[in-house]
Amino acid sequence: MNAVLKLDRATIVLVEDDPQSRASLTSLLESEGARVVAVGDAETGVEAALELLPDAVVCDLDLPEMDGFYLIQRLRDHEIRSDHSPAVAVALTGHTDESWRLRSIGEGFHYFMTKPARPDELVALLSGAIDARHA
Repeated sequence: MNAVLKLDRATIVLVEDDPQSRASLTSLLESEGARVVAVGDAETGVEAALELLPDAVVCDLDLPEMDGFYLIQRLRDHEIRSDHSPAVAVALTGHTDESWRLRSIGEGFHYFMTKPARPDELVALLSGAIDARHA
């Protein structure tokens, strides 16, 4: 456990269909003090995000049945209609093409990261963004 928990008390919804990646990201985020709800598909991710109104959502873009763009559209629509502050949203993908980054930001994600996620970078990004959200 780290001396300073960078994500202490943050609630994060993690949406990743690969079980090993989901487990490893969950372990990483929890080791930094976050409460993580990890799911394997967009529909369950939407349900978790709408129920919890998390500090952050980390979402794979390539998901079965419905992709990460579906999730972020549903989440942003709910936040607007309910007058909630937007959750920090990070898109994760194996796609490195600039068009994926631009689409992600345009659809409502704040940040775009290619896989495999770099642990220190992901934690620093979430920590800073969540701190700024609460300031």
